[in-house]
Amino acid sequence: MKKKYRIKKNDEIKAVLNQRKVRKNAYFSVYASKNPLPHFRYALSVSKKFGKAVRRNWAKRRLRMILHEARIQDSVDVFIIVHVHAAKLSYTQMKQELHKLLRKHNIGVKK
Repeated sequence: MKKKYRIKKNDEIKAVLNQRKVRKNAYFSVYASKNPLPHFRYALSVSKKFGKAVRRNWAKRRLRMILHEARIQDSVDVFIIVHVHAAKLSYTQMKQELHKLLRKHNIGVKK
């Protein structure tokens, strides 16, 4: 996925968090807010409790691929926090759980 879709600045992540529009389950917390850009952007956070760097990067690669395949057309900023229990999920389960939360935010996700 292209880097223009990533949120890198702490101020931008804090702005999404301050909107307080969050949906959670046992595996993820998804914060979302509208943005003025013609495309969506995202940021991922995986804590050290998840595992060592290799394991955290593995989860982030999977999530980036899931977001890429979702083909989100809305102009939103999405901040995803990955919880420890997500380590047990297969790729398909991870995709289903994340899509459920995105749909709760009314973010258009293609099946």
